[in-house]
Amino acid sequence: MIEWFGGGENALSMLIPLVGICVIVVAERVTWTNRAKRYVLPAFVLWFGLRAVIGLEQGPIVSLPPPIGLLLAVSLLVGFLSLLLYGFYVLWAGRDPIASRA
Repeated sequence: MIEWFGGGENALSMLIPLVGICVIVVAERVTWTNRAKRYVLPAFVLWFGLRAVIGLEQGPIVSLPPPIGLLLAVSLLVGFLSLLLYGFYVLWAGRDPIASRA
């Protein structure tokens, strides 16, 4: 089944966004994440989807048609970058300026 996603290297690269998803879910239970879950969690989900599409394209069994796979990968990448950057902006704009001076 690992070969469906292009081998072990792609399967390991899919673990990075999965760890990010787990960290955000666990961190919300421990501390206040300042609305990071609203933007950063969907960004990590889109990143995981991008890695899954790339792995499926490199795998031997399941492959998407060429224009659909490319458009899907590009849209997932654009969505990931926009959500991640907007999430960082929201976190930066919502910080306490007095607390950051100390």
